[in-house]
Amino acid sequence: MPKIATPLTDYVVRTLKPQRGAKSWREVSDGGCRGLMLRLSPRGEKKWAVRATSGGERRLATLGAYPALGLADARQKAAEYLSHMRGGLRAEDLDARLNAESMTLVDLYVRYIKAVQVSLAARTITTKEAMFRAHIEPVAGKRLIRAIRRADVVEVVEAVRMKGLMIQSNRVFSEFMALLRWAEQKGFIGSVPSFHKFKLKEQSRGRTLTEPEIKTFWCHSNDLGLLTRDFLRLLLLTGQRRDEVRLMSWEELDLDNALWKIPSARYKSRHDQVVPLSKPVLAILQAHRSEGATGYVLSGRTKGNPFNGAASAMRRLRKALPRGGDYTLHDLRRTCRTGLSRLGVDEQTAELVIGHRPQGIVKTYDIHHRLEERREALKRWAEYVLSVAGEGRKNVVPLVASE
Repeated sequence: MPKIATPLTDYVVRTLKPQRGAKSWREVSDGGCRGLMLRLSPRGEKKWAVRATSGGERRLATLGAYPALGLADARQKAAEYLSHMRGGLRAEDLDARLNAESMTLVDLYVRYIKAVQVSLAARTITTKEAMFRAHIEPVAGKRLIRAIRRADVVEVVEAVRMKGLMIQSNRVFSEFMALLRWAEQKGFIGSVPSFHKFKLKEQSRGRTLTEPEIKTFWCHSNDLGLLTRDFLRLLLLTGQRRDEVRLMSWEELDLDNALWKIPSARYKSRHDQVVPLSKPVLAILQAHRSEGATGYVLSGRTKGNPFNGAASAMRRLRKALPRGGDYTLHDLRRTCRTGLSRLGVDEQTAELVIGHRPQGIVKTYDIHHRLEERREALKRWAEYVLSVAGEGRKNVVPLVASE
């Protein structure tokens, strides 16, 4: 006959110790509750678990740690677990419920990021993590997810607004709600708090640089240091995003054919992007090139690290531009896109230059689509910028200020 387990007692549970020299977890069954066992680690940690069969597969579900979860409560949770399983609930759903009992918002976020990072760009993950660490974790990070209510979300968002970060508060709200919806989908919580018109209204930003500002920008960039100057000028001349330029590598460049091939892994829209390089851009890149160069084109002070002076560049440029107080790096990209239209570049080509796919385009998108048209567009844009800056031809179409 199989050996019948003896019912555990509070004294036995409290005094039970791992065997000397143990290198793996020890399992002690409780004869007082079917399937319940106390697991002991070699270091003396104690955790309650229940063993059950689901879909013909034996599985072990952790109920909680001792002494936070006592013997009587562990038996009750084990009985409820087995009862729910017999009632038809999936083992995965039951495990989610158990995890949610002691899971904090920080614990949940670790799982969330791990799950979504396979489908999001690295820069998006970095932004999401920074937002959580800066705004959500300090206020609600240690709270149990099963206890999160509407008031918790409001508290987090209001804390951001109290700092004067009105637009950022909308981003934080969206991130918090995305996290809670994922938790609901995984069965960690039963429902998500509802909101009606909680976000602040945002005005679409339309700031572009005027011709005098382009000239001031170009001339003043000479005083910001070589790396900062070239970083800023590449943003304006190529129309690409901050990190796409900042993290540009020599492996992405084909200087012989004047092409920059940005892989989908680090492009916001998750598709490969090919950027034709105008002569001024090639000149900037050639100035940084050395024999057998690898890694980042705009290499920072520490070897192997990329340029990291964007924030400093912004502060100094704002002081130089007449309307510099409302100036952002993204305005350089917007200035390029607006400038292409003002120079007579057709909309489809202009959109392709900045990496926007035409609506309804098939998934097998040809990254070389309208490549020569894009090359000509960026050539004309570079000529225009140099002309405005006083370094090129004068017979170009002037831009009208855009507010």
